[in-house]
Amino acid sequence: MAVMPKSRIDRVEFFEARLAQWAGSAAAIGILPAQAAQIATMTNAARATFNAQQTAANAAKAATASFHVKADDMADFGADLIKTIKAFAETTNNPNVYALANIPAPAAPTPAGAPTAPTALDATMNADGTITLKWKGLLEARQFFSIWRQLPGQNAPTQIGSIAAKSFVDTSVPRGLSQVVYSVRAHRDTLVSEPSDNIVVYFGAVSGSDPQNFESGVAGSIGGIAEAA
Repeated sequence: MAVMPKSRIDRVEFFEARLAQWAGSAAAIGILPAQAAQIATMTNAARATFNAQQTAANAAKAATASFHVKADDMADFGADLIKTIKAFAETTNNPNVYALANIPAPAAPTPAGAPTAPTALDATMNADGTITLKWKGLLEARQFFSIWRQLPGQNAPTQIGSIAAKSFVDTSVPRGLSQVVYSVRAHRDTLVSEPSDNIVVYFGAVSGSDPQNFESGVAGSIGGIAEAA
């Protein structure tokens, strides 16, 4: 079984607890007085260096904390200066300001490109006879959507609205229809996407259709089912 502890400071404390006893009983425990004096000197030196190391470590911690505060204060103030320089460059319309300040000029905006066609168009019949359309698409970079509807007898769909959202409620559904076809396009500035896949809303019972039939009990309303075309 080991007599001395494993850690260095525990070993220092081990000998510190025995120095006086060993010095007073050197001959009785089989060591020379000079050896007892030497271990005392070595133990005191180890304790002194440990104390110095602790003082240095505490000073390092304090210095590190102080450095973090100073550096953060500098960065906050410097960030405000950079904002001021950028604002001055924009106000004076002088790109040379960035070179004089040795900071990078803002990158030119990347064109957003043509919008992509909306996907997953879905239609839901409401009890009041309106139809809610929902789809997936992007609303970034000023993009919005136009909603198109084609009624029986029409050769092409007509636009019934536009919205900067991914849902739309058709509140002008004509009565007495057998079906209505919807599609959605995405717009960005003058650019227009291809239309989404059509979705067809059938009114009343449809032979061979899914049993999901939105027959409404509200007077004057219409019922139907929606199917992707």
